[in-house]
Amino acid sequence: MPVRLLAIDWNLFNETFYHEKGLNYLRFLVIIILTLVLKKPVASWLTKISSMLASRYSYMKHKDTIKGILFKPVERLLQTVAYFLATEQIADFLDNVNFHRASSNRKGINVNLGTLTDHLFLFLFIIFLTQVITHLIDFLYYVRMGKANEEKNLSSQQMLPLIKEISKLIAWTLSAFWIMGGVFHVNVPALITGLGIGGVAIALAGKETVENFFAAFTILSDKPFITGDSIKLGDIEAVVERIGFRSTRLRNTDGSAYIIPNQNLVSQNLINLSNRSTRGLKLVANIKYGISNDSLNKLIEEIKTTLKGMAPVSEPLTVSLDNFEKETFQLIVAYHLPYPLPEGQTLVELKHSVNLKVFEIIGKYGQMGTAVGTS
Repeated sequence: MPVRLLAIDWNLFNETFYHEKGLNYLRFLVIIILTLVLKKPVASWLTKISSMLASRYSYMKHKDTIKGILFKPVERLLQTVAYFLATEQIADFLDNVNFHRASSNRKGINVNLGTLTDHLFLFLFIIFLTQVITHLIDFLYYVRMGKANEEKNLSSQQMLPLIKEISKLIAWTLSAFWIMGGVFHVNVPALITGLGIGGVAIALAGKETVENFFAAFTILSDKPFITGDSIKLGDIEAVVERIGFRSTRLRNTDGSAYIIPNQNLVSQNLINLSNRSTRGLKLVANIKYGISNDSLNKLIEEIKTTLKGMAPVSEPLTVSLDNFEKETFQLIVAYHLPYPLPEGQTLVELKHSVNLKVFEIIGKYGQMGTAVGTS
C-alpha cells in the first residue's frame, strides 16, 4: 500500500485573511510557542550575564541570591518583549480592529486595537525594565554590603542603604515620567514646570521633612559620627544603628531605641564618645565630719595608690573635696577607663569593682556616710 505524505499547500500562507497574510499568523504562533518554551533558560542566561557585568564577584558565589533577586524580573521583561514582537507580525490585522463608543453629547470615541496593544506593551515594558533595574540595585547593595561587613568598613555600611534608596527612587521617578509621556501622552516638560512651582509650596508645608532630608546629607558628608559610634546628645547616650532620610535610630545599653530627627543631630551640640581614647567616670562619697586631717590625707593617698594599681583604671586620676554640708562633705573620686574597654570586660563590672574598693578603703576610717557612683 503506497504511503501518502501529508501535503501542505504553501499557497495558503501567501493568502490574506483579515488584512494579514497567513505566513504572519504562523510567525505570531511560532514566537508565542518559542517564548513559552525558551523564556526560563534565556532569562537564566541573561540573569547570569547582567550579574557578571554588574559585579566583579563570581557568578557561582552568589548564584542562589542572583536567581532570587534578578530571575523573575528578567523573565517578565523578556516575555513582554517577545510577545510584543509576536503582535508586530499581525500589526495590519490589529490596526484594522476598531472599537467605537457612541455618545449623545459627543461624536464618540474610536479605539484602535493596534494602538491600544502598543501602549499596553510599552507600559509593561517600562514597568518590568524598572523592576530589573531596581532588583539589580538590590543585588549590588547585597554584594557591596557583604564586602563592607567583611572589611568592617563602617563608612560604607552607613552610605550604602541611603544610596540604594535614592537610586531606586530615581529609577521609579524616571519610569513614571516615561509612562506619562510615552503611554498617556502627557506634556512632561509642562508637568515638570508645574511641579517645580508646586514644589515650593510643598517644601514650605513640609519644612521639617526637607530640613531632615538635607541634614542626612550633612551627616553623611561631614561624618560627625558613623554607624556603630556611641554618641551623647543631651541626656541621651546611645549607639548609632541606622541613618535614614528623615531620622537616625539610636539604641542605648538597656535596649531602648531612640528615633532622633536628623536636624536635631546637626543643630545641637553632640559628643561623639567613640572618638575618645578614655572614658571619664566619677564617684561621689559622702564623708562624716570628725575625721582628722592626717587621716583624711592618708585616705586620699590610699585611694589614689589603690586605683592606680587597678587594671584597667588609667590617668588622669584625682581625689578632691567638695560640697561641705551640715553633717557631711563630699569626696570626689574622678578616674578614667580605656575606650573601647578590654575584651571580655563591661563598664558596669568595672565601675562596680572600683566602687567596692573605694567603699572598702573609706570603711577603714569609720567615717563613711553614703556613696553614690556616677559617670
